[in-house]
Amino acid sequence: MTFVPLQPPDLPPIRARGTPRCRGCGLPRSMCLCGALPRLAVRTRVVLLTHRIERTRSTNTGRLVARLLEGAEVRVRGEIAPRARPPLPEGRRLVLYPSPGARALSPDDARGGPVVLLVPDGNWNQARRVVHRDADAQGAEPVALPQGAPSRYGLRRAPHEGALSTLEAVARALGLLEGAEVERRMMEAFDAWVHRARCVRLTGKLTDPAAAPGAEDGAEALRGRDVDDAERG
Repeated sequence: MTFVPLQPPDLPPIRARGTPRCRGCGLPRSMCLCGALPRLAVRTRVVLLTHRIERTRSTNTGRLVARLLEGAEVRVRGEIAPRARPPLPEGRRLVLYPSPGARALSPDDARGGPVVLLVPDGNWNQARRVVHRDADAQGAEPVALPQGAPSRYGLRRAPHEGALSTLEAVARALGLLEGAEVERRMMEAFDAWVHRARCVRLTGKLTDPAAAPGAEDGAEALRGRDVDDAERG
C-alpha cells in the first residue's frame, strides 16, 4: 500500500489560529492524517469548483476529496488574477447541485461513457454562484443526491436540514456511481478526520480514542488496506 502525502507547493496557507496546519488535511502538522489516507482508484473524474476563500479554510473537506481520489482535480474560482484552466477531462458532464429541476443521480449514470462530476465547493451562496456563473459548469446536467442519512460533519453550521459537507456529498455520489465500498472508504477517512479536528478544537490535542468510539479505530483501519480494492459497482 502506498501513501502519498499531499503537500502541493501552490496551495496557500490555511487560515487557522494557533500552530501551522498541514496543507493536505488541514490539521495541525503534529496531528496530520495524510500518512494514513489511501488513494482510491475510481472511473469517475471528480472536479471540484472551489471558491478561493473556501480553499484556505481549515474546515474545508474538498481538499480531502482531492487527497483521497486518483484523478480528482481542484479548480479555484474567484481569484483576483485567475489562471488559465486546461480543458476538462473527456466525458459526460454532471454538476452535483440541487438546482430546480435537477434529477436524482443514479447508478445508471455510470453506465456507458466516462462521467465528469463537477462539484461546487463552498458555502451555499458560493456554490449557487458557481453553478450559474462558472464556465466549466455551463451546459452540465444538474443532478442531486437522493435523500439519505444526516450529515456526520458538525464542524460548521449547516445552511439547512439535509445539507452535507463536500466530502460527504462526493462519497454518496460515488457510492451510486462506483459502488458502496468507495463510499465506505471515503467516509471512514472522513470520520477519522472529523474526530481529530474536534479534538483540536476542544482541547488542542488528540484525546483518548475511547472518547469517540470507532473514530481512531477507523484511522488505524485505513492503514494496511489495499488501495486498489475499491468496488467498481
